[in-house]
Amino acid sequence: MPKKEFSEEAVPAFDAAPPVVAITGTVSFFVEEAAARARERLSAGGAEVLRFADDAPLGAAAEALLNRSLFSPRRLVEIDVSRLLGTDSPVELALAAFEAWARGSPAGKREAFRRIRRLLVALDLSRGTDPEETAAAIARKVKRPDLAEPLAELLRELPEEKGAGGATLLSTLRLLLERGNDGLVALVTAASPPAKAELLAEIGRKGLLLEVRIGDKEVDAALGRLALARAKEQEVRIEPAAIARLRERTDSDPAIFSAELEKLLDWAGEGGQIRAADVGEQVVDESSEVIYDFFDALGRRDAAATLARLERLFSGREIHAGKRSFDSEDDRWPQIFLGMLADEIRRMLLVLSRLAEKGAPAFDPRMSFDRYKDRVAPWLDEPLPPFGKSPFGGRADGYPMYKAALHATHFTAPELARALARAAEVDVQLKNSAPILETLTSYVGSVIAGGRP
Repeated sequence: MPKKEFSEEAVPAFDAAPPVVAITGTVSFFVEEAAARARERLSAGGAEVLRFADDAPLGAAAEALLNRSLFSPRRLVEIDVSRLLGTDSPVELALAAFEAWARGSPAGKREAFRRIRRLLVALDLSRGTDPEETAAAIARKVKRPDLAEPLAELLRELPEEKGAGGATLLSTLRLLLERGNDGLVALVTAASPPAKAELLAEIGRKGLLLEVRIGDKEVDAALGRLALARAKEQEVRIEPAAIARLRERTDSDPAIFSAELEKLLDWAGEGGQIRAADVGEQVVDESSEVIYDFFDALGRRDAAATLARLERLFSGREIHAGKRSFDSEDDRWPQIFLGMLADEIRRMLLVLSRLAEKGAPAFDPRMSFDRYKDRVAPWLDEPLPPFGKSPFGGRADGYPMYKAALHATHFTAPELARALARAAEVDVQLKNSAPILETLTSYVGSVIAGGRP
């Protein structure tokens, strides 16, 4: 059975349910919300309900699945199995554990403990008896020696589990999948599981696998519920305007919103308050636009993505280009943008022309940046007669020139030359009050089409 979108209707009554029902999602709050609705539906009619949180002993959860209830013919066992599944990116999990630990709050420590347990599973490590030794092993595996010391501090305070039980719980869940529903159903939850978790794949085939998805139409209300619930738990007051500002700053991305909310709650502290101004000061603006994403789409000649990025660049967002930022509502922004675009096309044309010369090193678009710096950049930076200097000004080994070389592989020199020549015409049009977005859309479309209108 494939993964399905969660809804109450997708959860059957207890007697019709498969032996294992799994609910997954990117944000634990929404997974827990969905699990509560599934629990209510599955327990209707008098089922005994046993719940095990993420930090509960796994052996006890396995035992609950193996034994029958003394009080009811039906037993529903709810288990958070996030830590059993590991992660797609151990290094990101290690950094997340460190960041949560550094917050220093009780909530931050609980989050750090959850993440370090998942990290140990992902790296196939045990907690061990020596925190320094375990932390060093983690740091080696994720290639971040700087994390060894803070992770050791975290591991020293990690509560010891009574019996591992992970392998037992996994084998028990697989036994249930083979045995079928004989009066016992497992409701398992997992937040941000790895893409190829074997257990979830098995549940998808033999049980019921549901994914919580927050649609565009419901995201604002859902994030509002999340903010109010977490603020209540932490005894923090949060203004409605602050929630709206946080949605704006995180571009309504549930995972980013949730992470930034936790940082704000820790910052405010118990009994504190979060205002809209606080969000502006504490949270990086994720709704801003990065101009290099536009150049990447243009370099792929991906018309849909390029034009979508272009629209975002003129939607009132803050624009970032490396360490520089621009206000897209500034009257000067259209000319600034056109200048940056013309510079990128000029770089592409220059590097493409040089690499087409006799004796030039071969450039493969699959080439890594380090390989480019070793094999291609030194040749590009060689002085050209009769000028006695390189047209790249000794900066061919920079990342912008490497990206320009990658982008240029999708164009021909005549196409780029036509596009560059037309940039001057567009500049005149903009200075003569031509419609900004329409004029630039037409120009960008012509670049993708090979420099022709």
